[in-house]
Amino acid sequence: MEDDDGWYRLADARPIYLAAGTDIRVVGWQKQDDGRQPMFECEAFDRRALRCGVYGSRPEHCRAYDCRDDDPDDWRARPHCDLGRHARMEALRARS
Repeated sequence: MEDDDGWYRLADARPIYLAAGTDIRVVGWQKQDDGRQPMFECEAFDRRALRCGVYGSRPEHCRAYDCRDDDPDDWRARPHCDLGRHARMEALRARS
């Protein structure tokens, strides 16, 4: 997460997620030209159902972000945003 002022710190991002009904944690760091970027993991992702647990109240940047174009091998790709995930989601939707 970043804005015009740079990368979000945990203290900046956490209130956004708490207001949506979930929390985040730092799971790693990525070196950037202007320092280290924290890599956040959102606790709202339901790994069994393969969906967001706070979808209706998710933060604005989640609403605007579409992971379907992520390269799963890219460091910025979310662990749950890969082609296999989308195939499983489509299969689950087809059963509904």
